[in-house]
This record gives sequence, C-alpha cells and structure tokens, in this order.
Amino acid sequence: MALNIAVCDDDQATLSVISSQLKEIFAEKGIQANIELFSEGNSLLKRHKKIFFQVVFLDISMPDMDGFQAAAELKAWNREIVIIFVTSREELVYESFDYQPFHFIRKENNESLKAQLVHVVEKLEEYKKSSGRISITLPYGTATEIEVDKIVVVQSEKNYLEYEIAGKETLRIRESLNVAEEKLRGYDFIRISSRTMVNLKYVSRIREKEGAVILKDGYSYSLSRNYKKVVVSAYMKYLRSKK
Repeated sequence: MALNIAVCDDDQATLSVISSQLKEIFAEKGIQANIELFSEGNSLLKRHKKIFFQVVFLDISMPDMDGFQAAAELKAWNREIVIIFVTSREELVYESFDYQPFHFIRKENNESLKAQLVHVVEKLEEYKKSSGRISITLPYGTATEIEVDKIVVVQSEKNYLEYEIAGKETLRIRESLNVAEEKLRGYDFIRISSRTMVNLKYVSRIREKEGAVILKDGYSYSLSRNYKKVVVSAYMKYLRSKK
C-alpha cells in the first residue's frame, strides 16, 4: 500500500528539492509513495480532507497560515498523522513540541538536506513496522484491524487463512495467502513455504539442514527448500538492522 505524503513549503526551490530527493530515496528503498506539493497551509488542509495524508513535511514559517496552525488542524482530524517540521529557524524547534512532531528537517545545503531526509525515511520505515495495522474482513461481513507487530504467523488452509496473534486467539478468515502477503509487504514478514509466512520479530533461529524455522516460543515451522536462500538472507538482514 502506497504512502500518501504531502510537502508544504512557501519556498518553491525548497519544495522542489525536498520532493525530488524524497522520490529518489523512496525509489531506492522500494517504497511506494504518492507525493503532493503545496505552497500554503489552506490548500493542504482542503486536500487532506479528501485523500488523507499519512505523512506531512511542513514548513513552520509560512504567511497566512504557519506550520504550527496547519499542524494543529491536521492533528485535530487525525492524531496519528506523522508531522515532520521543516525550518531554518532553530529557536522554533522547542516551540514545536506542543504539536508532537515526528522529526525535524533543517533547511541547509542540498547535501545535508538529503542526508536528513534519508534518516527520516529510515525512521518512518521503523515506525511503520512497529505501529502499522491491517484491516481484515471477518465472517458475516464484519471487519477489524490487527496490529501488524502482534501477528506471529499467517498460514493458509485451503480457502482460509489463520492469523496467529501474540497473546490472543487465532483469527480464521476466508482469504488467500497472496492477499495477506500484499497487505504485509514492507513489514518484517517472510514467506517460508507455499502455505506459511512468519514475522521475523518472533523468529529465534533457522535450521537450514533440517528445513525448520524456530520461533521464540519454541514452535517449529517447515522451511521449504525453494525458500531457504531468500529466508536466510532476509533473517540475517533483519538481525543486522536491529544491532
């Protein structure tokens, strides 16, 4: 699922640089993102009512409606929205804490700006993984949301899927593993067989020779030969990211 991202700054040069660098960073990381640009707060707010932005890069110093006013409006509609303030005025950083910003970008040279944006995108990736939710349709047409971080294993059984949730009962729904895999793309899940996906957070070790993935609770799941190389590589990458 693509992220809807807004960049709002009254300086067209800054707006253009941030936009182009974000597109480059997201492309390098394989993250799907729809980026829209705004030169003033009112246009941003009007558009947000229609499509809902998950992440907003927001200049603090703007005429008519400054970044603090826009942030207050955005937070009033959705407390979970990610606000990243952009500013060249250091003295405003502390004042911005009232609006619970996710991070700050300081307007400096383009090279420094790129490094800051890379850092912010990496933080967004971690935040998404730890706070993300997916929606699933339960029997009789009802729906619920699951915290991705709480999903341990997803297994298919004919036309059904079982979501094993940490500390809770297993949810059984009518869905394909391919659909679940698409919903969980971008999170720390890996397919270990044609029937099973696991959350790498809950993996204790991988036994390649025996063809088994051992979870931290002691349960073991079969690792198909065709998936071994990809699974081991993904698990090692995951472990390195946590150091």
